[in-house]
Amino acid sequence: MRSMFKVASWMLVGLASSGVQAATVTCAGGVSAVTAHADGSVWVKSSWNTNPVQVCNSVTAWKSVPTEACKRWHAAALLARTTQQTLQVYYGNTAVTSCGSMPAYGAADAPSHLTNQ
Repeated sequence: MRSMFKVASWMLVGLASSGVQAATVTCAGGVSAVTAHADGSVWVKSSWNTNPVQVCNSVTAWKSVPTEACKRWHAAALLARTTQQTLQVYYGNTAVTSCGSMPAYGAADAPSHLTNQ
């Protein structure tokens, strides 16, 4: 019994030490496309990533982003696309280390906020 406890303790230590650290990443650049899908998902194709990334869902909360925020973000992304403004997307809790390494489509992390510049 004691050896099982010792093994379980070492497993917990190993899991804790191998955890991925959350970081903050700010991505800024031009927007070449904003796509709104029938399921409510909103994707942005930007200069900082070769793939479109989902930023929210206007029908249901997506990764803790409320639908009200999504509707505002969708409008901000469309404005940035239309006026050629820079869109800044802030990720306050992500495991990625660069904007280009953000996973594509719905696998992307949820942003904390979007800003037009």
